[in-house]
Amino acid sequence: MAFRGWPAEAFDFYEGLEADNTKTYWTEHKHLYETAVKGPMLELLADLAPEFGEGKVFRPYRDVRFSADKTPYKTAVSGVLSLKG
Repeated sequence: MAFRGWPAEAFDFYEGLEADNTKTYWTEHKHLYETAVKGPMLELLADLAPEFGEGKVFRPYRDVRFSADKTPYKTAVSGVLSLKG
């Protein structure tokens, strides 16, 4: 499947997460994250893989142990590509 961008639901998900960055919100909306955020990100990484190598989506959970920001969830999706060779 080819990357076609993120749907409006992805932006709605992150707006809600910024307003209520709690486990309750996350649990109730995790299906939306999986389909509207992570799914398109995996498609984008798959499209870029032939030129740049395999990709990986970073986890949505923040490591709060050493961070001044104690909110449990990241408010953006990110990933990395490994260069071939």
